[in-house]
Amino acid sequence: MRRLVLVFSLLAAVLLPAAAATADAPAGNVSAASAQQALDNALEVFRQPRSAASGPATGSRDATVALRDLAVALPALSGADRLRARSLLARPTEKNDRAYFGKEAPDSPQCNADFCVHWTNNAKNAPVSNSFLNEIAASVVLSRNVENNTLGWRDPKSDGRIGGRKGKGFDGQTDVYVTNLGRRLYGYAAPDNGQRGRKRYAYLVLDNDYVGFPTGPLDSMRVTVAHEYNHILQFNYDVFQNVWLFEDTATWMEDKVYPAINDYINYLPAFAKKSSRPMTGSSIKIYAEAVWNHWLSAKYGDDVVRNTWEVSPKQKSFAVDAYEKAIKNAGGPGFSQELGDFFAATAEWKSNPAFPDYTAYPDMKRSGSVNGNTTKTKLDNTSYKLYEVNPSADPSVTLSVKAEKGTKSSISLVGRIGGGGPVTTETTYLKKGGNGEVTLANPGVYSRITAIVANVDGDARRSRKGKLIYTADSSSYRFQLGG
Repeated sequence: MRRLVLVFSLLAAVLLPAAAATADAPAGNVSAASAQQALDNALEVFRQPRSAASGPATGSRDATVALRDLAVALPALSGADRLRARSLLARPTEKNDRAYFGKEAPDSPQCNADFCVHWTNNAKNAPVSNSFLNEIAASVVLSRNVENNTLGWRDPKSDGRIGGRKGKGFDGQTDVYVTNLGRRLYGYAAPDNGQRGRKRYAYLVLDNDYVGFPTGPLDSMRVTVAHEYNHILQFNYDVFQNVWLFEDTATWMEDKVYPAINDYINYLPAFAKKSSRPMTGSSIKIYAEAVWNHWLSAKYGDDVVRNTWEVSPKQKSFAVDAYEKAIKNAGGPGFSQELGDFFAATAEWKSNPAFPDYTAYPDMKRSGSVNGNTTKTKLDNTSYKLYEVNPSADPSVTLSVKAEKGTKSSISLVGRIGGGGPVTTETTYLKKGGNGEVTLANPGVYSRITAIVANVDGDARRSRKGKLIYTADSSSYRFQLGG
């Protein structure tokens, strides 16, 4: 595979001079019951078939977090369960791996200073072509160039000599394994066995052809490399972080490395249809939440996302507090108030260049309409609802809200002129809940007006079993319109 070596060397020469779902894993001991659940979840990720019925984002990225949880839980497992876990975490070159890919090809691995790419000639697991293998090599080099050199992320933690084969790869390079993952998995990053602490080394596994995904094979592979390599970097900041921060960051990174591919848009319907589902969850919506990081980076610069990871350990691996600190470091008001501004922006995000590719975004679902009668609803943490408001000839329209006392909340009125014209947004932040109102002048000039009621409270505590309990869940809201 001389061409693979050539691609590595040429891309390194050209690019390197550029400017430099499962439960959240608790930072600490894992109970036996939680460890068993982590094992069951990891087994299910590799067992569960995927089909076109899964929706437009067919295929799963769930394996990385499932294996992260399993790696953290491993010390709490014993006997046969520990052996199963170690098999799941083993590399594809290890014969005790549940997915041993066969004997490595004679020319494998091919390495540069940063990566080693491993493959087999086994008929089932071999790369679809030599050119596809070279495209993988090009993608890992580009991903490193953008993520580490341009955006300034910390290098991966070195794995020392673990991936070394045939006299190559003994200098701590990140190992990339190419094998047949089928249509179920895009790929994954997995921390190796035998580690403890927040910072861990890991390896990448990629599919051998990327056939059957919504985006074409080459582009599916490219965004997967950008996404999963970011997980490798995250593991050298804080392996204990919440799952939604893991995934909204890695999906955001896809568009930073490959701005023209836009695979993340496949996930946006999960956000547009489910605004009342918390941002802090573990459903497919967390991949769509890349738009939250796009909002932040457009406003404060790309460094705010990296800084969220840099401050994570001192924020006890809690994503809300990490965002709070990073946003304030960037000169912003903090997590809750910024989240309220973001929620308001999504009402007409198809007209907002703060979001990349905004014209391709789906329209946000409205939860009916609001008028002069009192409307009641309940909202969990970091969730919101949008309501239609009929334009009128009155001088102004006012949304009056009584939010649950103590729950950080935000209310907005958003008016749009024409089909995609100028947008006016008025927002009031209620730091301690209670009564509040927001007013939009001249409602008759707008083609569409949206009222937004939001629970922007992310406060949480941990149960004795280590589970995060968000204290503002099921908060009550009463609201109505006035002239």
